[in-house]
This record gives sequence, C-alpha cells and structure tokens, in this order.
Amino acid sequence: MKAINTILDIAKNMTETTTIQVKTTTRDELRSIGSMGDDYNSVIEKLIREHNRNKLVEYSRKIVEEHENEFVSIDEL
Repeated sequence: MKAINTILDIAKNMTETTTIQVKTTTRDELRSIGSMGDDYNSVIEKLIREHNRNKLVEYSRKIVEEHENEFVSIDEL
C-alpha cells in the first residue's frame, strides 16, 4: 500500500510542475543560491520571499519619507 501511495504522490507532483527554460549561467547562479539538498523550486521560492521583503522595505521607506514631517522625535517626547 505504501508503494501505491508513493507512486500516487510522484504522479501528483509531476502534474503540478512545469518546465522553464533558463540560460546555463542562470542555472548555475540558482545553484549557488541554494543550500545542499534544495531543488530549484525551493531556490525560486526563497528568491520570491526575498523580493517581497525588499518591496516591503521600499514601501516602508517611501511612507516614512512622505510623512516625515508628521513624526515626532523620541527626544521631544
């Protein structure tokens, strides 16, 4: 029964994956970003999380800059 479940899991994963084309140099850079045992999907997910963090930091900086005059220095409190 365990073998059947394993085969079903493999089949399910095969239908949920895609093939993307990248240059050899890009593939090599992805390898260097990953840790031992990471697959390309894990590396790409890591890059997406980092990208989203960077977007949040940029947005936060923009808000602070736009509303800078509304903030009060902690020394003034």
